[in-house]
Amino acid sequence: MRVGLDARALASDEISGVEQYVTNLVLALSRLEDAPEIVAYTDRPVPDAALAEAASSGPIRTQVLQAPRGWLRAALPWRLWRDHVDLVHLPSTIIPPILPCPAVVTVHDLAWVRYPETYTPADLAMQRHAVLAASERAAHIMTVSESTARDLRKYYQKSEGKITVTPLGVSPHFSPEGRQLSPDAFPGAERLGKGYVLYTGGIQPRKNLLRLLAAYAKVLAEGPAPPLVLAGGRCPHADELRTAARKLGVERCLIFLGYVPQGRLPALYRSATVFVYPSLYEGFGLPVLEAMASGVPVVTSSTSAMPEVADEAALLVDPESVDRLAWGISLLLGDRDLRRTMVQKGLARSREFTWERTARMTVEVYRLVAGTK
Repeated sequence: MRVGLDARALASDEISGVEQYVTNLVLALSRLEDAPEIVAYTDRPVPDAALAEAASSGPIRTQVLQAPRGWLRAALPWRLWRDHVDLVHLPSTIIPPILPCPAVVTVHDLAWVRYPETYTPADLAMQRHAVLAASERAAHIMTVSESTARDLRKYYQKSEGKITVTPLGVSPHFSPEGRQLSPDAFPGAERLGKGYVLYTGGIQPRKNLLRLLAAYAKVLAEGPAPPLVLAGGRCPHADELRTAARKLGVERCLIFLGYVPQGRLPALYRSATVFVYPSLYEGFGLPVLEAMASGVPVVTSSTSAMPEVADEAALLVDPESVDRLAWGISLLLGDRDLRRTMVQKGLARSREFTWERTARMTVEVYRLVAGTK
């Protein structure tokens, strides 16, 4: 069996959810002794030397397809036909109009169905078309959580009977052991030696950061609290958050990092006092798992996939309630014994999620679709 993989995420300049998924899946597949032959197609060379080597080792070989336009619609389908690929895995949901082989598609979330107002009209139209096409034309659909699988069955009945849940994993780089955050890591890091409240992830309305700022203001009103650090991708909503922070009077206690490279995240996590992830909706919520694996107590939302991932290893609160968010943060900041308990629960929970398991479950789907299982 020969599997084609849309692996353009390996060469991405900025790592977000889909890029993490593809990168860690490829690394895990490269270490499986019984994995099928996999051709990882990229649109340019992989800049990270170690990742490029892993993506061309074991059962995997990387193939660069450079096309000025129509990479997914034309260049990839043509190359799949030429390479006699038995099936193709499309990890970003979008399925080309014409394919020479069956397609396995990963649907990460249906946030745009639940919160359409947080998307631009163009992104909303793209998501609607992509998921509808996947539900109708994909040979099989993988989702990263039971929550997303339920949403898919609810809104896209044609997907029924061809969904497999393949939960994500957590990289071993996220651990309580290792270097702490350096005082010169970034401007303002010298203020964080006694701890901080941390958020990592996207900077967009669905992540609910305006309510997080309001909750943090309530925490400060009750007494001294460590700084709040927001680490996330570049986004036009960053200015809105800075304006809100000024109005709430928390700007002096806020450090806005913007995008943080993957190599710097482990130290940023493990040096935090509390991690808070108040997202309104997530297909999985990987930062919750990364924080728990780093030995940090977590406050997160009681909605969508977060309870599924965190189970009883985090404080779950209503993300639409500023009071409940503030309560969760204050409770963990003020109770050292509770923090220790939640750290131990989080470490145990995070060990249940590995990328090797994700890779093995993914290979099972490949074999099912190819008829070799």
